[in-house]
Amino acid sequence: MVFNLILITGVPGVGKTTIFKKIADDLKSLKVPIVGFYTEEVRNGLGGRVGFDIVTFDGDRGILARPSKTSELASFKRLHKLSRYSVDIESLDQISGPILTSNNTDPLLLIDEIGKMELFSTLFQDRIRKITNDLRIGKRMLIATIPITSRHSSDIIENLRKIDNCQVFEITKTNRNTIYPDIMSSVRKMLGI
Repeated sequence: MVFNLILITGVPGVGKTTIFKKIADDLKSLKVPIVGFYTEEVRNGLGGRVGFDIVTFDGDRGILARPSKTSELASFKRLHKLSRYSVDIESLDQISGPILTSNNTDPLLLIDEIGKMELFSTLFQDRIRKITNDLRIGKRMLIATIPITSRHSSDIIENLRKIDNCQVFEITKTNRNTIYPDIMSSVRKMLGI
């Protein structure tokens, strides 16, 4: 079976984004047109995490989340809190919105991540629902990362998982160094390359 949706899941910190970025790099080297974005940890000079940014494959960058007590949050107009972080919905929508609202269904869409922080955005939710409908009728191709735990699940994530042409790869500490060839094989089949 050929898939038009590949989901990569696993516990936080297991390497989903690392694998996701490697897929994007390999596709770029194969001259496959892609659009999308990934989530990047922001660290201080001591290596401690101070938040998350959202970065497009074209190099645009915006704040996704920062600790709730940071001075950077003074400019956030719409805040949603998750754990010790507050999510900057305005920045998320500004960076992801043009990519997700594009009517062009030709390029492969890559999204890291369809998770709880991103799902605070109504625009993000609406666009993922539209993309899900496009996937169901074979009008779009998507590679995305999603959380593994049900506590972060939503109807949006569950609806993606239920698409007939969906393949899910679970990244674990045991397989994270060996699963990439299997994922890339499925990506190549999906793209017919």
